[in-house]
Amino acid sequence: MKGSLRYYPAARTDERSGAFRLRRVAIIAMFAFAVLGGVQPTSAQAAEAMEGDVPVEFDSMFLRVDSGAAVDVTRFARGNPVKPGVYSVDLLVNGIRVARQDVRFVETSPQAGARPCLTHRLLETLGVDFAKLAASNDAKVVATGTAEADPDPDECISLAAKIPAATVDFDFTEQKLLLSVPQKFMRNTARGYVPPDMWQDGVNAAFVSYNANTYYSRGSGVQSTQNYLGLNAGVNLGSWHFRHQSSVTQQSGTGTNFDDIATYLQHDLGALKSQVIVGDGFTTGDVFDSVQFRGAQIATDDRMLPESLRGYAPVVRGIAESNARVTVRQNGQVIYETTVSPGAFEINDLYPTGYGGNLDVTVTEADGRKKNFTVAYASVAQSLRPGITRFSVTAGQLRSSTLETKPNFAQFTLQRGLTNLVTLYGGGVASTGYVAAQMGTALNTKFGAFSADVTGAQTQVPNQGTSRGTSLRVGYSKFIDPTNTNIAIAAYRYSTAGYMDLSDAASVRDLALRGGDPASVYRERNRFQLTLNQSFKKYGTVFLNASAQQYWNRNGSDVFYQAGYTKAFKSGTYSITAGRTRSSNGVMSDQIMLGATLPLGRGQQAPLMATNLSSSGGNANMQTSVSGALGERSQYSYNAYGTYSTGHGSSTGNAGVSGAYRAPYAQLTGSASAGTGSNQASAGVSGSIVAHPGGVTFSQTVSDTFGVIEAPGAAGASVSSAPGVKLDRRGYAVVPYLTPYGMNTVDIDPKGTSTDVEFESTSEQAVPRFGSVVMIRYKTVTGRAALIRAPLLGDKALPFGADVVDANGLGVGVVAQDSRIFARRLEDSGALFVKWGVSDAERCKIDYVLPKKAAKDAYLSVEAHCVPANETVDIDSGALVGANEH
Repeated sequence: MKGSLRYYPAARTDERSGAFRLRRVAIIAMFAFAVLGGVQPTSAQAAEAMEGDVPVEFDSMFLRVDSGAAVDVTRFARGNPVKPGVYSVDLLVNGIRVARQDVRFVETSPQAGARPCLTHRLLETLGVDFAKLAASNDAKVVATGTAEADPDPDECISLAAKIPAATVDFDFTEQKLLLSVPQKFMRNTARGYVPPDMWQDGVNAAFVSYNANTYYSRGSGVQSTQNYLGLNAGVNLGSWHFRHQSSVTQQSGTGTNFDDIATYLQHDLGALKSQVIVGDGFTTGDVFDSVQFRGAQIATDDRMLPESLRGYAPVVRGIAESNARVTVRQNGQVIYETTVSPGAFEINDLYPTGYGGNLDVTVTEADGRKKNFTVAYASVAQSLRPGITRFSVTAGQLRSSTLETKPNFAQFTLQRGLTNLVTLYGGGVASTGYVAAQMGTALNTKFGAFSADVTGAQTQVPNQGTSRGTSLRVGYSKFIDPTNTNIAIAAYRYSTAGYMDLSDAASVRDLALRGGDPASVYRERNRFQLTLNQSFKKYGTVFLNASAQQYWNRNGSDVFYQAGYTKAFKSGTYSITAGRTRSSNGVMSDQIMLGATLPLGRGQQAPLMATNLSSSGGNANMQTSVSGALGERSQYSYNAYGTYSTGHGSSTGNAGVSGAYRAPYAQLTGSASAGTGSNQASAGVSGSIVAHPGGVTFSQTVSDTFGVIEAPGAAGASVSSAPGVKLDRRGYAVVPYLTPYGMNTVDIDPKGTSTDVEFESTSEQAVPRFGSVVMIRYKTVTGRAALIRAPLLGDKALPFGADVVDANGLGVGVVAQDSRIFARRLEDSGALFVKWGVSDAERCKIDYVLPKKAAKDAYLSVEAHCVPANETVDIDSGALVGANEH
């Protein structure tokens, strides 16, 4: 049925309904109506009855009071009506959750109940493209000669009347509003796109993260104790974020040392998709090598892009002759599929897949015809998608603990993806006595991805003249489909004798100014790196890593290469690795390692045993460990190990244990070991203290971006997405890590809370900016809960399914079997009112007094009677009226 509005079963009828814990009685009542009356609330039948205003008939022969009168069930004749009001709902468009917000429900007719007010403005924010809809309507205008007036952006509109084939479904029990809109009337947005107007600045907050540990060791008659405290502090004011990192180390015999690691201010610029840092930081390593600085920087932040636009992936373009299905495969696996309209199409939101692998594209036309073509896909670090730009601007002082004279410098870099084939990049650096410039390009071809750049530099060495040189860098990457061979990166760099990068130039100038020998700073001549992976599928994988480096002012070369084989068997793995290292002075070292892992069981928390054998420089070593996790949420972890070493005529052994407990408000660690002539013990604690608008909360160690949960009265509830995190006695908890600029869904598990607390929702979403602290608020209703049995006088049963409200006219449920009512938000004493018809004889009042609660998780059971009342509640309006006024 087109344009239908379907309602799912409602557990309650007041506007604050939609609680996570559904009333058991309400569920039973709705089930009874479904069985006895043939109700199909989630089917097209109910929708058609409501849409076409055709009432559903119920067989209520089993729903009668002792007098024989039938129970009034006419309110369910057109589905499960919703009362007008504002409801906090999850908005899902075409199956994807896009927001949670308050939506006003307006009454269309007393029989049909209220419907969501969908405005032109709201639908636009949800991604409906009214320009496409207008273009579609233009054809109707030509055919009919009538045009629509400009819409009022805040006027309630009928989605079915506005958009052909659109539907609206409302799931009352889950408080979900589900919109289905044909894709051709939706805006073309990349997968994972979150509108910038949803990005949250967060609240003013402050935090201190700490990592404290103490380490004791004794060996060869010498005892040593070391204490360490690492601090990471932050203050958020508006959209500016202050951060400070430092550490204090105290070791027996050496005193105390304080290390100021970094202090800076951070702020994002959404319009430029970049971050501003003022203080201590690192330059980006996209073009020039990364260095530490103290100053200011503006640099692109790819996290502000949708996930499907981060990294490199080619744009797939083609032409469809009909409404066709486009399937994109990589290495035989389907990675993307969509339906396109006739004409040219473009797919520009493929998720990046490592270093690529050619894309096989199949276009299946409506009549079954298929067209196939291939799009080359290989990338190097510098590759960008067509139309994507990265930049950075840095100015400040070079930070290095080895320099006495720290030069000022400025750096600019720019990268731009031009086409699937070409990315251009370059930049410049200017410093005291130093200048450099670079230009380069990255190419994506069917033979693989190439990058090549050239850098020219000039260094003024005090008292020694000027040194000039160039550096050529070439990179290559390719995934060879037929053989499953991945050349992840092959890079070669050659520099002339006079070339120096910024760090080397600063070191040379610093030594020259202090009368030192600039030749003691080694200047690189050649550098080569290779990483190769060869998959044999079920027969395992072979890998090779190799690197070599030579210098202009030092003989010899540094060489490293390593090869290995790994394979999985059933639920375990084994591997063999061989490597050789040779330093420039000719010293060579060989190493061979054998390793295997095996789960000791089949459960999710089964321990994992790992064994490693290694041989290096005439020494042999064997280590075996057993590790795992315990607890309902794997909050406990442990590791036990033993080692045995032999070589050069002697042998040693060692055994130890370590463990960690991820507590709600901190993490505790400990370890101990003993061996031949030595022993060790350590203990540590880490966590964070967060000050926010609701007070101060202790938590596990937080990341740069995190959230604070506020759920009044919900002490003891757990945060599903953060193992070990629970709400404190005030109803607060810290979610220690959130993804910036992305849609974060935070779920609460109510298990452990008081039965007197009701969540209106246990799932909320947050879209924090980088560095922000967001409040994630959950609406709760606090009040006593009880199972009340209240038959009529003479122990006659109350009518099954009758409405029950409190003294304020708010619905608390319906009557179930044996005159039982499950009710929440009760006072210690009060009255409830029951209605099953229109006359005074079909109403009664329950006076109750709740006993003292005995157990936290037990529901109270109360016995009472429902008696005629001189004063009762008009259930339809919620007003108190006298009996003679009914």
